[in-house]
Amino acid sequence: MKNQPYSVTGKFVEDLKATKQNSAKDNNIYSQYIPKYIQKNWKSLFSKQLYGIGKDILYDNNLLLQYGFTKQRPPVPDQGSSQYSLTVQNDQIILWGFGMIFATGNNGLFLWRHAFEPKLLDASLLPSNVWMPDQLPQLTVPHTFDEKHLMLQLLVKATKWLERYENWILTTCGESYRSKSLQTQNSYKISFVCLEERWSELHTKFEKILKKHELKQNSNMPKSEPLQPDLDRLSTTPKNTCGACGDSYPEDLQFCPSCNWEALPC
Repeated sequence: MKNQPYSVTGKFVEDLKATKQNSAKDNNIYSQYIPKYIQKNWKSLFSKQLYGIGKDILYDNNLLLQYGFTKQRPPVPDQGSSQYSLTVQNDQIILWGFGMIFATGNNGLFLWRHAFEPKLLDASLLPSNVWMPDQLPQLTVPHTFDEKHLMLQLLVKATKWLERYENWILTTCGESYRSKSLQTQNSYKISFVCLEERWSELHTKFEKILKKHELKQNSNMPKSEPLQPDLDRLSTTPKNTCGACGDSYPEDLQFCPSCNWEALPC
């Protein structure tokens, strides 16, 4: 019997999915500046994305290889996940069945498949071959302002790349292929899921959170000299009133810096 190619959607990933993660404390840290509904949306979307990528690997001529990735298989196929790597200018994308690394230079972000737990790593310490999560270098949960800022910057770039990849899939294979590739054994009907639109929405949300994070830091910076406020300008600046916390904020922000409310359904 011909050996079947190792898939990132195989038993190895299911075993990883069942692994218990001691992450309650980490989730509380993320929730201090990333709303829980965004974390929930990420978890659902990213898991579905990697499921679809697993199908892309099994497609004719392997779509990841067509896109430009290089493949490295584990020495024992059923004891690890194949590693797919792509370098675009100064960015590096690495995919496994259990997650993804997006790195710019030596600044890397590991994204776990089954939970919103982005962690920083030094990409220069990354071994050339990684088949299992425990082979990754030290992962750091962002705590300081600089660590959170870097994490948000890399999330913005990662979601933009995922959006570009999905647009390429639609252009190359069409909506019908992507819709069918996302169906599981328990799916009773085919319904098209616009992954590229969902990634675009999350990209916009992370951009707003990043901007809010930067505004908060700037507001806490000491001023070199007291500034006299322009009362006339302040009184005439258009304002929105937050429907969640009641604070006012400038119209051009289109989201509340106090609670991150966007007047959008969760």
